[in-house]
Amino acid sequence: MNSTVSTQSYVSPWVYPAVRVANRLLLEQIFFRSIRISGETNLPLQGAAVLAVKHYSRWDPLLLGLLKRPGLRFMTNANQFEGIQGWFLRRVGAFAIDLARPQKSSIRHFIDLLHQGEAVVIFPEGGIVRDQVLRSLKPGLSRLILQAEATASVPLSIPIVPVALRYSPDAERGATVWVDIAPPFFSKDFAADSVKIQAAQITEHLDRTLRDRLQSLQNIEPER
Repeated sequence: MNSTVSTQSYVSPWVYPAVRVANRLLLEQIFFRSIRISGETNLPLQGAAVLAVKHYSRWDPLLLGLLKRPGLRFMTNANQFEGIQGWFLRRVGAFAIDLARPQKSSIRHFIDLLHQGEAVVIFPEGGIVRDQVLRSLKPGLSRLILQAEATASVPLSIPIVPVALRYSPDAERGATVWVDIAPPFFSKDFAADSVKIQAAQITEHLDRTLRDRLQSLQNIEPER
């Protein structure tokens, strides 16, 4: 990873509001035919939370920026922090991680954000996946959440919020988009004799929930 890419995140009080307004205009009024957000009441509006999102397109983070909770932080592949795109990413809450060799500073920042009561977006597939409903998830995210809870200075129970996305006919201009936010669940829902087993149970539940929600979206008849 380029050593100049920051593993910290920042929400600019000047850039972020302007980007948020422009983002809404671009997506809702110009690019997509319609955007349908369901289950938004399942999204915690304050306090620590992790949004685990199906990653289908580069439009995904912009769509999440339409949600009622502002200032979401994004764990983002380090190779995205170049040029003008990188300039904006560094000012709207994104922080870099090298997916091939995750650095300790990125992991530490993820945990610190949760300790500070922020909501963090992660794409647990590790990249954009279009050739299958969902790439099989690994327990890394679950372990990080358990670590964040275990190391918090005060008791912390972090909501894990699965988010499914669908573009019809595809992630292109004129598409109809669905953003489906599932009810949150918690690590405490899974009792186990070891962190390894508990992380596996959390991951399995997240995988199953995302697959179910994605399949439900696929069954919706697109607009004509």
